[in-house]
Amino acid sequence: MLTRIEYTKPLKILLMSTKHNALSQRIALELQRKNYNIKIQEVQTRECMISAEQRENPDLIICPFLKTRIPRELWSRKPCLILHPGIEGDRGATSLDWAIKDKRAEWGATVLQADDQFDHGPIWSTGNFPMNRPDQNTLTKASVYGHEVTDTAAHCMTQAIEHFTNSTPPRTLDYSRAEVQGELVRNMRRQDRVINWNEEQESVALRVKMSDSSPGAIASFQLTSDSQPFWSELFRAFGAHLETGDLRNLKGEPGQILGQRDNAILVKCGKGALWLSHLKCDLIKLPAMTWIRRKNPHCDHIPVLEENILTDSRAPLPLVPYGQTPATFHFQEIWVTMTADGVFFVNFNFYNGAMSTYQAKNLESILRRVEESGLCKVIVLKGGYNFFSNGINLNTIESSSDPVSESWSNINAINDVVRRIATSSKITISALQGNAGAGGFMMSLASDMVVARQGVILNPHYRRMHLTGSEYHTYFLAERLGEAEASQLLDTAEPVLAETAVDTGLVDQVLGYGVVQFQEQVEDLARRMARYGTVPRVTLRREERKKVQDFPQLLERRRAMELEAMARDFRGASYAEARRAFVLH
Repeated sequence: MLTRIEYTKPLKILLMSTKHNALSQRIALELQRKNYNIKIQEVQTRECMISAEQRENPDLIICPFLKTRIPRELWSRKPCLILHPGIEGDRGATSLDWAIKDKRAEWGATVLQADDQFDHGPIWSTGNFPMNRPDQNTLTKASVYGHEVTDTAAHCMTQAIEHFTNSTPPRTLDYSRAEVQGELVRNMRRQDRVINWNEEQESVALRVKMSDSSPGAIASFQLTSDSQPFWSELFRAFGAHLETGDLRNLKGEPGQILGQRDNAILVKCGKGALWLSHLKCDLIKLPAMTWIRRKNPHCDHIPVLEENILTDSRAPLPLVPYGQTPATFHFQEIWVTMTADGVFFVNFNFYNGAMSTYQAKNLESILRRVEESGLCKVIVLKGGYNFFSNGINLNTIESSSDPVSESWSNINAINDVVRRIATSSKITISALQGNAGAGGFMMSLASDMVVARQGVILNPHYRRMHLTGSEYHTYFLAERLGEAEASQLLDTAEPVLAETAVDTGLVDQVLGYGVVQFQEQVEDLARRMARYGTVPRVTLRREERKKVQDFPQLLERRRAMELEAMARDFRGASYAEARRAFVLH
């Protein structure tokens, strides 16, 4: 085993990752904030790893996310710390999948040193977390990875590097110790992910949750065409939500689609029923009904369960009791809760944070209805559990018959949402409980105040998709940073940690550790603002905007300028190629 020796020079760290994803970004930014010297390298092959090490000659290599095994010639001469998303002793590439499937009450993250056995090296740091949430529908593999695993991993990797620097030796994995609860588990096979609709809804949901957002559960559905039942082709299934309402009026056999809402489908199980929000086919993930319609154009009509506010002007505002999420026939992407003192929380839980034209129009319509309520004093835009927003929906754009036209419709629909926020007569707060990127983050800047959860990652740029961007960012980003810093932020296209964003003024405040604590502190902030009036920084921003001559007209001029550039971008080959590379996998 390689051991640590005393260094008199600053520690050089090479971060190698198959993809510089949100977890590796979080670890890199946390370490940079502690003034560590970090070099970041995406690697797909063993040759890339060896080349990166030879080029950088680091003292230490850390690997938050690797799909390729580190070669012996690298780990035998240089300490390589691997992040494993599992409790101490857990081994296997699909450990988190099994933890979801087995309904483990506790899970964890472990930093271990690479050696000749997979996930078996000396342990530098480990930490556990509870696997329970108020809303069990949010407990998916991707969500646990993005929240609990990422939070724990950032702490463990920092602790491991401190141990390395201080010459605190790692410990050998010892299964005889009572506290070592993990074990070697086999990798999940295709058959483990196949849905049996005869099972009860909770069992079916677990198969979807343990496979979300990759590779997806495997399902087919019982449909009807010309009164003849048949089974559809196989799809990958995502976005499971348990239906808890009264199903007595919805008759069907297991596997039959009972209804639809907001393009999600409600499927009969052996006991109960389950919503699925998305299906994947031909390498692209789309709202479930989109694929059902495309692959089965002649199947009988699937009933719509409750009209949404966009298609039915008489539909009530989707209010649910405060502190709860939709239950009865509410696969609901957007819902509103309110407090007695006039705070309206607008939740928009869009899969992976992307907002299609349809979804953006729904959100704008609901924001308008909230604005019109005489009870409303403060509007809190909460986004979803995993993401606040990531801007336009590249999947629905790529799958459309005319991606250029759909891109144009999508960006204009989101711009309408931003305009609604910016011109609101109510106090508006964007509460980023999840990560935000591109136009989704720029949208938050239109509000009077932006607060973020500790550890949230922001990607406030468009460059990687070869877009200049819209969402009125040429006004709101510069309003916070100034023209020069705003331009630099867009050009460098680097992620930003929420805590650093506060230092620069990009975000107003960081609250809470974890979503539950964040939500509690946001509620307290919003209710104080509703009861006693606004806070100084919000008052100042609102007053400054009022001083701007013809503010609404100024915003529309900025929008027109941005869209002129975006029209060119949407027709460009670079955007089309980047979009396809992002979507098709």
